Amino acid sequence: MQKPAIIILHNQAHEGSPEDVLDIVRQAEWIAEILSGEGYETHLLPFSIQELGNIQRLNQEKPLLVFNLVDSAPAEETLAYLVPGMLDYLRIPYTGCSLDNLYTTTNKMLAKRLLRSQGIDTPDWVCLGETITMESADNVQYLVKPVSEDASVGLDDDSLVQADCLDTVIAAINRKQASTGKTCFAERFIEGREFTACMYGSLENPVILTPYEWVFEGFEEHHKAKIITYDAKWLENSFGYDHIQAAYKAAPCDKPLIDSLITIAKRCWKTFRLSGYARVDFRIDRQGRPWVLEVNCNPSFYGFYHLAKEAGEPFEHIVHNIVEIAMAGKV
Repeated sequence: MQKPAIIILHNQAHEGSPEDVLDIVRQAEWIAEILSGEGYETHLLPFSIQELGNIQRLNQEKPLLVFNLVDSAPAEETLAYLVPGMLDYLRIPYTGCSLDNLYTTTNKMLAKRLLRSQGIDTPDWVCLGETITMESADNVQYLVKPVSEDASVGLDDDSLVQADCLDTVIAAINRKQASTGKTCFAERFIEGREFTACMYGSLENPVILTPYEWVFEGFEEHHKAKIITYDAKWLENSFGYDHIQAAYKAAPCDKPLIDSLITIAKRCWKTFRLSGYARVDFRIDRQGRPWVLEVNCNPSFYGFYHLAKEAGEPFEHIVHNIVEIAMAGKV
């Protein structure tokens, strides 16, 4: 079978683009290098409507596959889920999740309602016009964040608020919306450990990689809440950037927890009918109960890479598998 040429589609990056957008370009270059090494003809291409037309014309001349890395960016929040729809309309095969997958998961309200409907534990939430089992007990905290952002956009040290009553939380949501210009909600903060599960595969046969833990070093001593803020992800020399480490090898005593997280991640895959690759973020409360924070479709590949390395498997095999799924029609 003839190998298709692969167009690696990514966000436009400009001088002054935020770090999370620049990182998309770095990952595009990384994936291009891997696929070129596998013998594919690869082309890096910033997204634009005009270029989609060019891709369609090329696809009529020779087999093409789009490796879709278009993510949300300032003023481009809808692109993450619209691009797969455009590619479907143009009948151009592409990697990763579908429009339905991305639309449902990028809107955290929709995702949480779907999780809750399937009996998957997700923290209680408050948004304007909707309150889900709002806690009134003392020492309950809520994390205020945008509804449709990833990469920890909008999360900072001021996002955590004490929920002494509903009005306090609503006021915090209004403040965050005013400061960010984005629709926000509040989610009950789960004090405890944080894990991530990376997964890939077809709808019927997902591969769940061993979930790994985010270790918050020195946070208690500095009286800081254990949350991964935007600065912690992207700003070098910030406290979070320097003190949050990923532990890719699970301790033997955590095996029952890891097994539980794998089971829940697989339920998330089936619930959202995913195909391609995705990530599930968890918090584990002090009683050891897992809570799904969100399901992230088409996430970054760093976790996949490190988990493959830990398992002694080439990361290139995962990338090749993602391409094969797309070529087979994403089913």
